[in-house]
This record gives sequence, C-alpha cells and structure tokens, in this order.
Amino acid sequence: MPLRRFLPLLLLAACAPGQAEQASMHWLDRDAAAALPESIRPEIKPWCEGTWFNPLFATPAETTDTVITAARSSLTPKGLVWLQGDVQIRQPERLLTASEARLDQASGDFTLSGDIEVQTPLLTLQADSFTGNTNTRQASLSGTRYALFDLPARGTAEGLEQDGEQIFISSGSYTSCPPTSDAWMLSADNIELDRETGWGEARDVVLRVQKVPVIWIPWITFPIDDRRKTGLLFPSFTTSDENGIDVSQPIYLNLHPQLDATVAPRHVEKRGSGGELETRYLAGVGEGSVSFGGIAGDRLFDDQDRKVARWQHDGRVDNWRLTSDVNYVSDDFFFKDLDTGLEITSRTHLQREGEARWYGEHWTFFGRVQSFQTIDPNIADANLPYRRLPQLNLRGEQPLAGPVYAELDTDLTRFSRNVDAAGEDVIGDRGHAAPGLGIKWENAWAFLNPSMRVYHTGYRLDGDDAPADDSPDTTVPGASLHGGIYLERFSDWFGQRQMQTLEPELFVNYIGHEDQSALPVFDSSLRSLSWSSLFTANRFAGYDRIGDDYSTTAGLTSRFISPDSGQEWLRLRTAQRRYFRDRRVQLSGAAPDQADFSPLLSDLSLRINQLFTLFAENQWDTVANKRVANRGRLSASDGKRYVHASIIQRAETSPGADDEVLQGELAALAPVHNHWNLVGRWLYDVDNSRSLETLAGLEYRSCCWRTSLLGQRQLVDRDGDGDLESDNSILFQIQLTGLGGFGDRIDTLLERSIPNYRREND
Repeated sequence: MPLRRFLPLLLLAACAPGQAEQASMHWLDRDAAAALPESIRPEIKPWCEGTWFNPLFATPAETTDTVITAARSSLTPKGLVWLQGDVQIRQPERLLTASEARLDQASGDFTLSGDIEVQTPLLTLQADSFTGNTNTRQASLSGTRYALFDLPARGTAEGLEQDGEQIFISSGSYTSCPPTSDAWMLSADNIELDRETGWGEARDVVLRVQKVPVIWIPWITFPIDDRRKTGLLFPSFTTSDENGIDVSQPIYLNLHPQLDATVAPRHVEKRGSGGELETRYLAGVGEGSVSFGGIAGDRLFDDQDRKVARWQHDGRVDNWRLTSDVNYVSDDFFFKDLDTGLEITSRTHLQREGEARWYGEHWTFFGRVQSFQTIDPNIADANLPYRRLPQLNLRGEQPLAGPVYAELDTDLTRFSRNVDAAGEDVIGDRGHAAPGLGIKWENAWAFLNPSMRVYHTGYRLDGDDAPADDSPDTTVPGASLHGGIYLERFSDWFGQRQMQTLEPELFVNYIGHEDQSALPVFDSSLRSLSWSSLFTANRFAGYDRIGDDYSTTAGLTSRFISPDSGQEWLRLRTAQRRYFRDRRVQLSGAAPDQADFSPLLSDLSLRINQLFTLFAENQWDTVANKRVANRGRLSASDGKRYVHASIIQRAETSPGADDEVLQGELAALAPVHNHWNLVGRWLYDVDNSRSLETLAGLEYRSCCWRTSLLGQRQLVDRDGDGDLESDNSILFQIQLTGLGGFGDRIDTLLERSIPNYRREND
C-alpha cells in the first residue's frame, strides 16, 4: 500500500523543501508544465492532460541540515516546545508545514494543526490534524488527502492511525485518475496495514465508476511492499462463434519464497469447465515453470478430456547451462479448439527436450535428449521427426601457433522413431567427426581465412527396413578460402557528411564427391538460400549429407555510416555462387543439381529515421532471367506507434508449375488521437485470394484507465482434413491504472501478431 512510504516521514517530521498549492496537490496541467524552464519540465504522456510534479525538487537542496522556522516560538522549563505561524520543518528533499506545532520533549507527544502539508519528491499529503507520540511511534491524522507521484495515485482518508508497525485507515479512497477526473475510485470503510508482514486488509470495498458504485467486495487482502501473497487476480473474458463465452478467474498462490503458482478455473460455454495451473520455482540449479490446463468432458469433442502441459527449466551451474522444454497435449486439435493463457503455442510438432551445455574458452560440449509429439494428422510417417536418445556433441577451435588453429566438430547421436509406412523403419546410431586446420588472419583493412578439413560419418543401423549393409560410412575431404577487403571513404549525401564502405569478399570452396545414396537421412536438409548459406562450406544442415562442391562465391557489401554517431543507416549487399561442377550428392530421391549459378541474392537494409526501418531482399535467377523470390519488410516502433508491413513472393516449386506464391501481412497500432488508437492485423494469401486472419479493433486510453475492443476472424482447420473454415471472436479488455485489469489476452494476442510490439505494463 502506498501509505507505507510517508508514515515514517510524518513521525519524524522529515519532509521536502518548498511550498505547495493546497488545491492542486502539485498536479500540473499542460499549460502549467509549459511555463516551467525546459531543464526541469516534466514529460507528460500524450494521453494525459497533466502530471504530478513538484518543481521545488528539480534542483538539489542547498543544505543537508534540518531547519525549523516559525513566526513565533517558545520553550517552557518542562520541555514543551510551541511553534506558531507558518511553521516549517525542512530537511533535504523533505518538508512539513503547519500553522501550529506543539511537542512535549519529556513524553514525546506532539500535535500539529492548521493547513498541515507534507511533501517529498514522490508525494504530497495534506491533513486537518496530526497528533502522535515520537517515543511509542503512535500517530493519528484526520481529514487526510494525498497524492503519490510515482504510481501515480491520489486519495483521501477521514482517519489514519499508526501503532508501531500497524496502520489503521478509516473511510479511505484510492484512484490513479487526475484531480479533474472521477473515472474510477476505490473506497473502503476500514483498511489495516501490517508493515511487518507486508500485507494489508480492507473491508467493505466499493469500486465506483463516475461516482456510481459498480462492484462491492466484502473483504480483500493486498500487498503493501514487494512481498507476495495469495489472492484473486483479475478475470479473463472472451467470446467466439465456436466456443461461446469463455471466462477464467486466476488465483495467485504464494507457496514459498522460491515457489508460487497461479490457478485459473475456467468455463467455456459450449464445451464445459476446466482450469489452468502454472507453477514457478527458483532453485540452486536454476529457475523454471510447470504448466497444466484443460477442459473436462468437452461436449464438442465426444465428451473427452482435453489436456495440455509444459515443463520449462533454465539454469547455470559453473560453466554448465541446463535447459529443458517438455510439452504434452492430449489430442491433435487442442490448439485449434481451445486458446490458453499458458505460454504454450500451437505447432506441428511439440518438442520434448532436455539439454546440458558446457562452455570452455575454446570448446563447447552439449548433451541432449529430444523427442517430439506430432499434432498434425496430415503428416505422413515418412516425414515424422526422429528422436535423439541421446545426442552428444563436442566442437571448438584450439589455437596452435600465431594465427594457426586446429578445429574439431564431433557428434554422436542415437536416432529412433515409430512408423508404420513400408521402407521407413530405419533407426540407429550415427557418429560424425570433422577435424581440420585453419589460419585466421585479420587487420583493419582485410581478412583471410584458409582452412581444410576431413568429414567422416559412420552408422550402425537397425530396424525392419535397415539395409543389408548396416554399417555404412563415408569420408570426404574439404577445403575453403574466405577473404575480404575493407575500403572506406567520406562523401556528402544531401548535405550530410557520411562514411561509405566497400567490402568485397570471396569464398572458394571444395568438397570431394562420395556416393552417399546408401546413407539414411535422419536430420539433414538442404540449406535455404541466404547470405550466410552462400558463404558456408556444406550445402546441407545436419551430418547425414556432406554435399560435394566446387564453387566460388563473390559478394559485395557497401555501408553508409554517420561519422558522428557511428550508426549505420544504409547497407547494400549482393552475392552469387558459381558452381564448376554438378552437385550429385542430394537427399534421397532428388536428382543432381546441374545449375551453374545460384540465384543472385541482393538485399537492402535502410534506417529511414529513428522510427522506420526498411528491409528488402531479391533472389534472381540470372540464367532463366526470372525472379525466384522477393521479401520486403517495413517496420516502425517508438513505444506509441507499431507498424509492420511485409510481403513474400516466391516461385511455385511444384513440378510443371509456372505460378508464384504471394502473401502479404499488415499489422499496426496507430494513434488517431491523444486518447484513441487503432489496432489491427491482416494476413492475406494472394495466391488463393483469401484472408487468413483479420484482426481489427479500437482502444481508448487516459491517465487512469484503458479499454480495448477487438474483433478477430481467422481460418481454422477444425477437423484436420485440410478444409479451412472461418471462426469469429470478440475480445474485450479494461485496465485500471494502478490496479490491473481483466481480459489481458488482448495484450498477448497483439504481442504475438505485431512484431516488436510490447505493451507498456500499466
């Protein structure tokens, strides 16, 4: 409770320097703030008409002494101090003013009366009377009015008493609204604060909106410091075509200083009742969470129980990092049917993984166990991922002499999966080792990195469909040379001096050919075209295929940098790979790649201003003289505006097709007024002329409350048969600044829908 911050100050008469206007409690509207010197002018949020601020605390105090002044003062032989007329008790950043003050030094009793005001940099408090005892730490105030600048908040209390660590408030009120608004007010007949335990109790609590009572709560408890306590959180409310009204009521459980939980009973109108549970723990080996949720006897799913669960862990012990991510869902359609407040998202495969990773100066090691739960019924057995039970990997570079180093990449993995398709039941162990030597030479104007290595991969295969040769292996030599030059010059662009760089680089790569068609494909895939893949030796990700290659990649980068700030505002890149022979090593069933050139990859990254950034990429087939793929992205984020526009265009890869796939996305939170924002997202499939998702809404925000209303329409595959149907939802949220809100799934949805969006926590 905020009152804890100023009670000790009152008892000690330790208050801030300066005078205050009784009516305003140091509330500054925009005109008053604009009249202040610019050096001390406070920032006012666009959605607020003012702010709490005391200009007298904008500069440091001139003295650290306690200064007491009054028009008249007297001291009796019995130790009675009597101050009259404009009484001020000053300390650095503290002030107490009153018309009259009396203190009995023998007993410790004191009385203040007449225009009592307490000020600190973070609060202003006014009272009609103030009595107490400095020895027993008892105090009593009446007719109290307060303003707390940092929350911000204001309120009143007819009576306030302190007895040691106990504080008793009668007829108290609290709101984060400015003095010009009564949008909402929380009041209680009796409030008890226990500073020893860090918690308070309130009885007969009423929430008023525009002075009209809307909610009555007979009894609540709440924290008055950073310590946690069990209690109700605000509920969540959504509605959709498929599920109807969906309501959940979270309950926070403070189980232990290193263990807490949130339980949320839930009712879905058309499906049934259930709940969600999330526990968080902190231990010597790290921190983590365990989540569980579901619906019992789902009426729209043959009365079956629907469940979802997750365990996450992240910890460090010396040089070891320990992580886990274990997920479970009861059926393939859970995420399509039921949204959840837990941090578990819909995927094709749910991961179950535990990993231990060790970091040394030159070497890293990790051990991993990993499996997957496939929740897409349309995925064929041949495409099911393998389990790694386990995977052990050691890699690093060891300096030898000067720029010469030795490198090693080793991996040992056990692969397993359960499939019914004929010819796909192949499991086993795979070992891989790639020792090598290299030189790293670099200075301010150039770099050169020649290296050579040997790739060896061996298997021990099992399963009903394992080949006759159950121990195939391959050994392939490889060598590469990567070098580049840094050139720079200064030039004038639009009257501004800029530094321009020119960075040509060359990557020459050779990997010998070895027939690998008899080897299984456990986890390898062809790398997609990107800047990094053009300068990577192996065309494949994973160790099942070592791609034969004899090629040269030429790349050119130019950067434009502001010499004053060192900020790069424009980067242009282009690169292409030239192949000198066909690539015969491919994934199972794929024909050799006979292209002489990779697509020409070009991209642009432009920082338009402090708000907007632009990225564009083009992949062009220089032989066929046609586009392979385009990507573009325009984004902006400054805490007030969030804009994301992107487009992806690529050639259709199905045999004989001559079409293009084109998809666009537009997402934004755009202010249309100081108090109003438009929010939305549109994901459109141009190829099929359909909107995949449409999200649109409006939000209003003021100093003390915020409300949002969103409508969502998305295409969902309810039956898992590939046919998409539309589903409409309405989401509503209201938040009272300083109290929290209900319906926070809107913030979660916007953070997932608008890249880089992060809602300010009210």
